Amino acid sequence: MSITPFKFFLVLVVSILVPINLAVAAKLAYSIKEIGELPVGITHVVRSANESGDIVGTLKRGKRGPDGATWNENEGRRDINTRMKSDYTTTLGINDSKHTVGSVNTQTGMRAFRSLEDGSSMYLDQLPNDTSSAAIAINGSGRVVGWSSGSSGIKAVTWNDIGKVESLPNLPGSNSCRALVINDGGDIAGACDFSSGSRAVLWKENSRDEAVDLGFLPGDTWSIPTGMNKKGDIVGNSGSEERHNAVLWPKNGKAIKNLGVLSGRVSSRALGINNDGDVVGYSEGGHSRDHAFIWTSKTGMKDLNELVPSGSGFVLVQAIAINSKGNISAVGYDESMNPDGHLHSEQVPLRIFTVRRH
Repeated sequence: MSITPFKFFLVLVVSILVPINLAVAAKLAYSIKEIGELPVGITHVVRSANESGDIVGTLKRGKRGPDGATWNENEGRRDINTRMKSDYTTTLGINDSKHTVGSVNTQTGMRAFRSLEDGSSMYLDQLPNDTSSAAIAINGSGRVVGWSSGSSGIKAVTWNDIGKVESLPNLPGSNSCRALVINDGGDIAGACDFSSGSRAVLWKENSRDEAVDLGFLPGDTWSIPTGMNKKGDIVGNSGSEERHNAVLWPKNGKAIKNLGVLSGRVSSRALGINNDGDVVGYSEGGHSRDHAFIWTSKTGMKDLNELVPSGSGFVLVQAIAINSKGNISAVGYDESMNPDGHLHSEQVPLRIFTVRRH
């Protein structure tokens, strides 16, 4: 469900006669530690993290095409060798057992795979007559979700722990659907494409033969899910041609919730949610650089850069995952490499961080 460590601890001493400033107290709740680097000018994608903070992504090394890698606080980077002969490997998902999933190029098309921690890998089945597939996410029991495609379109699919494939129904009127996230209870969320844009969809564990349209914010034309917790709360994004917003689809059936944007920015994207309902992602646009955020039901959306101790020297641009302890996996860069914020993140070496709540 992207080395030298930098860790900062501050202690707040407050007189009993002076009210505690909750905003200041929040700043003292986090430390930041660099755990990896993504060099500039190469293919790299940091996609997701597990409960232990193992972050998975794709990294180009040398003259070869991209391969998978994981990073964690104690071991740094570990390359994923799928032992499959391919010129291009994309790794997108990881579970708490450190099993990873993604896709590799083959002579006939992309092929979904799963790798275990020991490096052993297996292809996952495709639907009959299909020629391409990709695995996007994996839950704690080893169930995988993604898509399989052929002449009849793109189908959302799920694989069991031995790689057997099962198709999921489309929303009526769509012939292109993808399963994108899965929780440990087996609920699956994804998106189906229409001429107006994609629509977020849910397939519940006990009724996978029905696709539930999750909808989007009023006035928007598309939506897509990006994360789901064990309770079934789903986060994602809803938007139009002009802008997009991080949103929450609560498990309790309440209406879709707009999580807002950071001050000075015009859009936001949610990327992860934990079991307490805390959401992380990033806010972008306007005349300000992208900044990572954390949203909670009590405090709303906060800039993660304002909640870590000042003087860290880093800018956090994306928060990609948050675990049950409130620890956040994030991507950013050294502020000295981009002091005025005019460079795009792909133009500076990206760094991978653990932002730890204390």
